[in-house]
Amino acid sequence: MDFSNKNYAITGSTSGIGKSIAKTLAKKGARLLLLGRDDDRLNKLKNELNLISQVSHHTALFDSNNLNSIDIAIDQFATKFKFNGLIHSAGVLHPSLLRDLSIDKMHELININLLSFFALTKAVLKHGRYIKDDTSIIAISSMAAFGAEPGLSLYGASKAALNSAALSLAKEYAKKGVRINTIAPLYVNTPMYESFATNFISKETQDSKLKELMPFGLIEASDVAEVALFLLSSNSKKITGECIKISSGGGL
Repeated sequence: MDFSNKNYAITGSTSGIGKSIAKTLAKKGARLLLLGRDDDRLNKLKNELNLISQVSHHTALFDSNNLNSIDIAIDQFATKFKFNGLIHSAGVLHPSLLRDLSIDKMHELININLLSFFALTKAVLKHGRYIKDDTSIIAISSMAAFGAEPGLSLYGASKAALNSAALSLAKEYAKKGVRINTIAPLYVNTPMYESFATNFISKETQDSKLKELMPFGLIEASDVAEVALFLLSSNSKKITGECIKISSGGGL
């Protein structure tokens, strides 16, 4: 798959799944707008990507608690380049039983996991190329949207809402040639997984549960990146409004 001359905005690119997607896209020729809250981490990643790319990449700060800042970040990039799509990989977990879940944490999680997807999609499509079969938007969801896990009630709810939003938006924009899909992995070997394993339950309990739940083993970020690139490419030109599950055999 060749992504030369294609431009994408991506959130959550400084770690985990988002970083793997960003690196893979950069190696295949795409130009990226890296969106996030930490300027130092964004610039460090930009410099890494510039070393492995034939094009220069860009960064922009946005605050999920100020969704209007997304418009500004997108507008600055779009003065030079039109977008082929968006990858919304930013997300927070905040594992917590209901009795311990603060209102502030509730707002932060919903803003990052769900509302920023709406704001980003709106801003990107305002500057979209609208080329048939060539505009693709992806949001990273989770298998938590389809199950029940103590401590993940709000996280699972946010991902279920994300799937529903993507489905409705896919129908809304299908006639304009825009495809919108989500990817829902089970446990992925990322810092977020590690934080859940160490801050909410013991690492030993999580590892033991993992062996029973996922016969094909812990999912790697690169596994999710491969599915993401497929959905961004013309190889998936007939796929929209779908949630692609990556379960590693979980739930069979």
